[in-house]
Amino acid sequence: MRFLSLSIGARALLIAGALLVAGATRADLPADAAINAAAPLQTMQPKVIVNSGRLEWVPYYRDLTAWPTLSHQDRRSTPRPRKVKLDAPVRGDPARGRDLAMRPDKGYCIACHQLPGEEWPGSVGLSLERYKSYGHADELVFQQIFDARAFNPHSVMPPYGTFGILTVEEIADLVAYLQSLE
Repeated sequence: MRFLSLSIGARALLIAGALLVAGATRADLPADAAINAAAPLQTMQPKVIVNSGRLEWVPYYRDLTAWPTLSHQDRRSTPRPRKVKLDAPVRGDPARGRDLAMRPDKGYCIACHQLPGEEWPGSVGLSLERYKSYGHADELVFQQIFDARAFNPHSVMPPYGTFGILTVEEIADLVAYLQSLE
């Protein structure tokens, strides 16, 4: 199966799975984890070889060993879901939030969600276009980004706050960006 012939959502999940399992030890991984048994275990990411239809796997800048795989058989322990209580209104910067939504090393919302004005929409999560029209309170949106497992223990959305991928300020920026989408 060729990577580039997959849907964008399937590519995002394949990349996420490859990123998540590559740093674990073989003994820790479930039997159905997709790994290359001939390669040393390390966190890798795909790099597109332009005009070739091929990918090259290169070391990822961050070790994701502690992350679970998308396998239902993955029973490794992870940080428990965390609920957050906001002491003040969310005051973020929508421009910084949009930047975070596009950055592969931060939110990378575009990998799973549709965002306005983007040609590479994800298809795994719901569309975030006109997000403000949903009428969700800032606190609810903040919690969803911080750790979606607080609402749905089987969510595949990364727990950005609990895992330390995004700071509280960065999550506030994402909330401000999403709430600005009319």
